[in-house]
Amino acid sequence: MSKKKKLSLGNVSRYKVGLIGFAVLAFIAALIGAASGLSIGTKTYSAMLENTGGLRVGEEVQVAGVGSGDITGIELDGQAVRVTFTIDKAIDLNADTRAEVKVATLLGTHYLLVTPAGEEDLADDTIPVAQTRVPYNLQDVIDDGIGELGEFDTVGIEQSLAQLTETLGVAGDDLGPALDGVEALSGVVVERSGQLDTLLGAARQVTRQLTESTPDLITLMEQGDLILDTLRVRRDAIRQLLTDMEELGTQLAGVIQDNEAAVQPTLRDLDVTVAVLERHEDTLNRALEMLPATATYFTNSSGTGPWLAQYAPGALPDNLECVIERVCA
Repeated sequence: MSKKKKLSLGNVSRYKVGLIGFAVLAFIAALIGAASGLSIGTKTYSAMLENTGGLRVGEEVQVAGVGSGDITGIELDGQAVRVTFTIDKAIDLNADTRAEVKVATLLGTHYLLVTPAGEEDLADDTIPVAQTRVPYNLQDVIDDGIGELGEFDTVGIEQSLAQLTETLGVAGDDLGPALDGVEALSGVVVERSGQLDTLLGAARQVTRQLTESTPDLITLMEQGDLILDTLRVRRDAIRQLLTDMEELGTQLAGVIQDNEAAVQPTLRDLDVTVAVLERHEDTLNRALEMLPATATYFTNSSGTGPWLAQYAPGALPDNLECVIERVCA
């Protein structure tokens, strides 16, 4: 009987131990939850957004690209959305702080980028709508395009489309051949694709050469500018030179007119002289050909002294002396 009682007491003791252990684990879990709820080491702020921009609770808050907190709540607040988030206590958010919803990945995750700024305290720990931005979305595109679409002349567009429809209906028989012509042109382009490639390659080479020669072209243009600047500087001098030349021509014409009577006989005699020289051109040419040899001969004969060393047998007659003295028979 006592043995059965001991076994029963042992079972009760283990049951109590299990309950106590479970209670301890529940208490630890509650402490952890409370600690996370209290956000120890962080501060809580809010940001007013035009819309959520796809932001969700639990997504990250970044400062200068570094994760510094989490989104803890999103709720509608009037015409805006209040986003509550935590951030490290070491980071102070002042009056000019800005917040922007950013797309993190192509899968649709986001994060809130917070940029601290300013010196005064942030009123109510809330960043106003004027200092927040959300990603550009389809609704923004529609809203931005409504104003532009409203400026279109819808009546004129409708009339233009009606006129186009009528024109296409009238030109229906001619439209088919026109499209056939376009098709034939496309076929020619396809057949000549090799030649077009060659042409494009040549054009590419010319473009490359022009690109490589760009420094030379720039230098040439700079030199051309220098020449133009020089001509511009010397423009007055060139204009004065042309004026002086015109005046000189006028004076020469006057001189010729004044001395025409005296100059005309001289010109006539000059024509006669030229005609005589033309008639004796061959003789003059032969004389000029013999002149170098003759000059050399006389130069050699007069180089030994103030006399001419010539030997000319028979140049003087034997009876020259008697002829001079008049004693010859």
